[in-house]
Amino acid sequence: MILVAYCHGLRASELTDLRWDQVDFRTAILHVRRVKQGSPSTHPILGDELRWLRRLQRDQEPKSPFVFTSERGSPFTTAGFARMVERAGEAAGLKFKAHPHMLHLKRYPSRLQISGSVRVMQEAVRVEQNEEG
Repeated sequence: MILVAYCHGLRASELTDLRWDQVDFRTAILHVRRVKQGSPSTHPILGDELRWLRRLQRDQEPKSPFVFTSERGSPFTTAGFARMVERAGEAAGLKFKAHPHMLHLKRYPSRLQISGSVRVMQEAVRVEQNEEG
């Protein structure tokens, strides 16, 4: 979830409102509905991310029109995503409070940039979710 927000420069509300019909697996394109008077846009989905999204869709229970759902199957909330980013920042050892808007401010990073702290934050969230579940 954090990786998708970071790669595509999505606001928390754009991310939590992301639906499967906006993900074109055939052409590897993400159709983004921008908020705050932004223009809709399309973004390429690269290999690792595309495979991860396919697996997420396949494994999602219960099935939902939303890409990101809670353990109960309801759409993820912006507040829930903010808590996830904050916890991931703490787990990554950041000296400041991580906030979802920081991911929106960094639009369209190169693949080399993605391999930095976002991967650490993603791994920290995965480990935390495994410990809770």
